[in-house]
Amino acid sequence: MRVERLTVPRGVTALAMLMVVGCTASPETATIAVNPQTAPVRTITSFNEPLRCMDDMFLARGIKDIYITSAGIPDATGAIAAGTKEMLITAIAEMSAKSNAFRFVDYDPTQIDVQVLSEMVGLHKDFVAPSYYVRGAITQLDNSVLSSSNGAAISMPNFSIAVSKDDVVSVISVDLNLGKLVTRQILAGMSSSNSIAVVRSGKGADLGGVIGSGQGQTGLSFSVALDKSEGFHQAVRNLIELSSIEIAGKLTRVPYWECLKIDQANPTYRTEARGWFDAMSERERVTFVKSGLARAGVYDGPLNEASDAGLSDAIARYQAQNDIVANGRIDFDLYYRLLSSQGGQAVAVAPAPTQVAAPPPAPAAASAAPAPTPPRIALQTSGGKQSFKVNDQLVVEARTSEDGYLYCYYQDAEGTVARIFPNRFQPDAFVVAGKTVEIPPGVEKPFNIRFEKSNTKETVACVSSALELGVKLPPALKKQDLEPLPVHDLREVIEDFRRTGGQMSEGWLPIGVM
Repeated sequence: MRVERLTVPRGVTALAMLMVVGCTASPETATIAVNPQTAPVRTITSFNEPLRCMDDMFLARGIKDIYITSAGIPDATGAIAAGTKEMLITAIAEMSAKSNAFRFVDYDPTQIDVQVLSEMVGLHKDFVAPSYYVRGAITQLDNSVLSSSNGAAISMPNFSIAVSKDDVVSVISVDLNLGKLVTRQILAGMSSSNSIAVVRSGKGADLGGVIGSGQGQTGLSFSVALDKSEGFHQAVRNLIELSSIEIAGKLTRVPYWECLKIDQANPTYRTEARGWFDAMSERERVTFVKSGLARAGVYDGPLNEASDAGLSDAIARYQAQNDIVANGRIDFDLYYRLLSSQGGQAVAVAPAPTQVAAPPPAPAAASAAPAPTPPRIALQTSGGKQSFKVNDQLVVEARTSEDGYLYCYYQDAEGTVARIFPNRFQPDAFVVAGKTVEIPPGVEKPFNIRFEKSNTKETVACVSSALELGVKLPPALKKQDLEPLPVHDLREVIEDFRRTGGQMSEGWLPIGVM
């Protein structure tokens, strides 16, 4: 086996120099007149609670490990200098505190090309290339789009007074877009454009008079001003957080508008959800509905892509309980109700009617709950081939019958064994029923498994279970992915899985090299 990581020509180096200049003169001392009296406080914005709401929503739906980056959100107006990239990172971190939905990779796609990125993946075992990048800008600053002024004055021979009130409104806009890192294509519909109004107001009073009489008169004037100004930079932070919630919700297809306290019946977001529903395949719709009905407590069948009579009955009961036409079919109204955070929660539902029958005899002793059935594995190479030539590349396709945890290992002609799934590019061992897992993933493979010797036999073996058995393996088998394991045969790895005591299924894929 030869595992190849993408590389670039030698000579791509980085040079850094730090110059420190010392000064021998003693620093001047100064008397501290007064220390700061105000204690620092945590930044609180209008979107702290919505960010936490998004985190809870990601956690409930099992969304995790989406790697993302950004070169920053520059100010295209040239009038507001703010740390927008750090604001974006903070917003993403708050949305992922519990769920780990997003992981921000501090990588600048405008400075490092994809080839250098590939080298970083090969040289640093813990580096995972981001899948998406955020680009955007502060695109608009309209000063004084609305201005109002009110004033009044009274004047007498020896006395005058004037008061005034001014309001000035400015508008700031931020646009964000989401793109795929490798292709640099901006994803359609994955954008946000939001504006905020900043109000600056001022109040003033002028008082004038004359003291004395005759030649001893003395003029007197007195002015009072009170100004209140909302900050541009705090407004930009609010816009960054709002836009982050929007693009994250669109990417993951969760009802982000609920976290923004927008009514579910809002036509704008209902139209957006309709687009999500129309873009889903029939299998994706079945899987989504089964998961939602299971969370609601009305369906206990297999969570896969296959329709069955039990699913139709569960749909009809759920529709009847939620004031939807009980037709037993998967339609948009059902999808939109299940999409909401309340739609998939457990609710009190009347049980399905059953025929009256005599009660069964009591069991002699209480029996333990049956262990979960392990998912079955279907394994094949890309295109279904089982015979290859020297220098051909291996791509494995794995599919499980139920949701569960999948581990795959590869043994080459010399007996070297390495874990190929999960790996640093596919870090999550959990897989969805019926969904094909491609190893290595994607069109542009992050690594290659290439055959080196002819007239040999090589093997792929996978293990699946409803439980996470990988954490129970001995430390020797928890080495880095794609690295040789201290075993002589694949059977030793499978035997260590059996020793964990969990129910599991095995899948074997023999490969011949001509």
